[in-house]
Amino acid sequence: MAKKVIVDLKENSYPILIGKSIVSNLNELLKKYKINKHLLVIVDEKVEKIYSNIIRSEINSNYFKVNYYTLKSGEESKSYIELNKIYAYMINNNFGRDSAIIAIGGGVTGDLAGYVAATFMRGIQLIHIPTTLLAAVDSSIGGKTGINFEKKKNMIGAFYQPKFVLIDTDFLKSLPHSELKSGLGEIIKYAYLTEPKFFSFLEKNLENIYELNDKILIDVIAISASVKAAVVSQDEKESGLRKILNLGHTFAHAFETNLNFNIKHGEAVTAGIICALILSNKIGLLKNSKFDKLINLPLKIKLSNKLKEMNKEVLIDIMLHDKKNRNEKIKFVLISDIGKILVDVEAGKSEIISSINVMLDLIS
Repeated sequence: MAKKVIVDLKENSYPILIGKSIVSNLNELLKKYKINKHLLVIVDEKVEKIYSNIIRSEINSNYFKVNYYTLKSGEESKSYIELNKIYAYMINNNFGRDSAIIAIGGGVTGDLAGYVAATFMRGIQLIHIPTTLLAAVDSSIGGKTGINFEKKKNMIGAFYQPKFVLIDTDFLKSLPHSELKSGLGEIIKYAYLTEPKFFSFLEKNLENIYELNDKILIDVIAISASVKAAVVSQDEKESGLRKILNLGHTFAHAFETNLNFNIKHGEAVTAGIICALILSNKIGLLKNSKFDKLINLPLKIKLSNKLKEMNKEVLIDIMLHDKKNRNEKIKFVLISDIGKILVDVEAGKSEIISSINVMLDLIS
């Protein structure tokens, strides 16, 4: 039942391994991919609490020297404060260039641990073991690492690829409904980037994802990973094509910042995709007949009432500071049909605010 997706790069290509109970292959994989013997396992505190025995039993400490660093859950851990703590821990425990980091957790863990790996001693080996649906289909793939700064999301970071990504669906079994809903935000995004077949598949199988059907989960993660891997393979550093992966994200990052990150990233993405569809329709890119069909999928996901607490005037200012913008113009990734994505589309303030208002009405 296990599947493999390759991120095919000019340098540093790597596999994404997806399956049930495949963490049992971890020790063998570390040796196969010639991972250095001094390991730092950076693990989310909630994951450590539930899966500590499994994680520790799968790394052969007779072969590897292993240290464990437990990371506090939550977006506030993606900070210079936590980054410096990890650097200090590594120096105090004699980590050098002959070391490797294994990141076990969600997007926060992967982004922070990835940035540590990218910058410690100018770069050491990295392995991702995502334990949330969101991280499995998105943040663990493609090499984006980083931390937040001055309440701005991912403002400091680096592109740094792992040696491999291991996605074990067993880790997803303990996720609360809210985390599965968050993961669906990024999965839905891929449905707009690929073809109608995957869009229809998702429409029919949302409940199966919530019910953690292993076959459906593995298929959905593999398809999502394949889409992202194909895009990253063509545009590793986001100079062109990779921008399509930001569908809904200009809105989403502003929503997260405006709400002090008190909303799940994937929920913000779902809301952002709804806004992007509305904006695409408003400025004439997406015909009414197609809009009516495409809007139904994200509206199947019940979104947080916290979105109604946003200050819309502040949102515009936040969007102006989005790192994807140029020349103080707000740039959006918009859509004219499934698989037909437009990048760097500018829109006026009134159209942006109107799109947000319509989204808030639709999710009520």
